Parts: sequence; C-alpha cells; structure tokens
Amino acid sequence: MTKYNVRINGKNYEVDVADLGGGNLEIKLGGKTVNLSIEEVLGVKKAAPSAPKPKVEVYSAPEPAPQPQATASKGKGEVIKAVMAGTVLSHKKKVGDSVSVGDVVLILEAMKMENEISSPIAGKILEIRVNPGQSINSGDALFVIG
Repeated sequence: MTKYNVRINGKNYEVDVADLGGGNLEIKLGGKTVNLSIEEVLGVKKAAPSAPKPKVEVYSAPEPAPQPQATASKGKGEVIKAVMAGTVLSHKKKVGDSVSVGDVVLILEAMKMENEISSPIAGKILEIRVNPGQSINSGDALFVIG
C-alpha cells in the first residue's frame, strides 16, 4: 500500500492505495475499502452523467525528513503549529518540561487516526495552547518551545 494525501474541496484526507494488478486498485479511506478498475476510470465503461465532481488535488505523502538536533531560538520561543486539522486527545508533556527533537508533546486525532505531534526542536515547553477535546485547524498554534 502507498499512502497519499488528497485534498478534496479544501479538506485533507490520507488515502491508502494498493495495485492489485490487471488495472485494478484497492483504495482505503476512513476504514472503508473500495476496489476500482482503471478501465472504468478511463471511460471504457460509460457511467450516466452525474453532478459536477468536486475539485481534487492529489499529492504523495513526503518522506519524513531527518530531524537534526537543534536548539530553540533565544527570546519568546518558537510557536509550533498544527499541520492538520483534528481533535486534541491528550498532552504527553506539560509546561516546564524539557524536550528533545522528536519527543512527543501531544496526541492529535485526525480521520480516526491518532497522530503523535513531536517537538521539532530541543528546549523547554513554555506554553501549551490547546486542551484535550479541543478541535483545531491546520495552522493553529499548538505549543511554544523556548
């Protein structure tokens, strides 16, 4: 299976796609699985006209980049922002805790998956700006490290 991030009408989804051979694909999204024939997609089998299709952008999930050891900048600290929308499930660190690069600071649920949100820099947690149960959007401030 290959994972893809798909944006449909401005909302991001993670999709797993497996090539079953013979022009057939298995697509998994949100716990549901659909088998799809490339021939159908290419129009070999004509479907009845339907409503306009939503705008879809597909891009492959980037390989995780190695995270170098870094120290926080001096001053007010660095604000760490959400890269996806979801619901905060729990904090794994608290204000005042020291963190290294890669330490899990909180757990975020997105599309029924638990995602570990890690510190991209070493330092001390100065603020945690979200609470368990809170819904967040991509770009929202999560925590501050200084």
